[in-house]
Amino acid sequence: MKHDSRSARDAILGRLRTSLGGSGQLFRGSEARRDMPAVPSPVTEGGGDSSALAHMFGAKLERLNGGYDVVERPEQVAARVVALIRGWDAEARDVLSWAPDQIPVPQLEQRLGAAGLQLLVPHDLYDPESRDRAAAQSVGLTSVDAAFASTGSVVLAPGPGKCRAAALLPLHHLAIIPLSRLFATFEAWLESLRTGGKLGTLLQESGQIAFITGPSKSADIELTLTLGVHGPKVVHAILYNDDR
Repeated sequence: MKHDSRSARDAILGRLRTSLGGSGQLFRGSEARRDMPAVPSPVTEGGGDSSALAHMFGAKLERLNGGYDVVERPEQVAARVVALIRGWDAEARDVLSWAPDQIPVPQLEQRLGAAGLQLLVPHDLYDPESRDRAAAQSVGLTSVDAAFASTGSVVLAPGPGKCRAAALLPLHHLAIIPLSRLFATFEAWLESLRTGGKLGTLLQESGQIAFITGPSKSADIELTLTLGVHGPKVVHAILYNDDR
């Protein structure tokens, strides 16, 4: 048995040496990696001006069963928010939301109020009454900390006035994205944080950072894609130019 095992081992090693060009060295040394770039290439790619990135983001999100609008002026955002909410739920009265000062849209709270909509901003979801009220809402409204055009993803870092439940509990998630927070790639965002000295602060102050790419989905049962299993069934983004 020992002789047979040794013969099998020698045969395997012989094939390995042959595949490596006849060298007696079984594994390639570090010299084989000298031509590799010092900085790894991005996992994803993206480029263009802010308008091109906005439409790239939207196209990616649509492929993931999401939706989007690109709005030229901040003043147009509130009207589009009202139209979307009323299209989803004509009877809605409350909207589970981030605090108004965390959503950089002019007159947002006033415009929603004029349409009979009130922002529900939970500060404490530990008591059953607050949880039940939050869970009963059909629409969640948030901004984002960052968005990536190359994947259609958004980043939400919870903090004061930025309840994560607004993006997780309701059937519909409406994300407001200023173009100043839209990056070509995840790597470009990280580089921006490092350059600005903000990466450490973000990691220290955020107990949980959520990366969201399209509606919640699962194909665990018979490989049938189902939306809205563990979160929103509808994700819609409104992108607007805040550099005005």
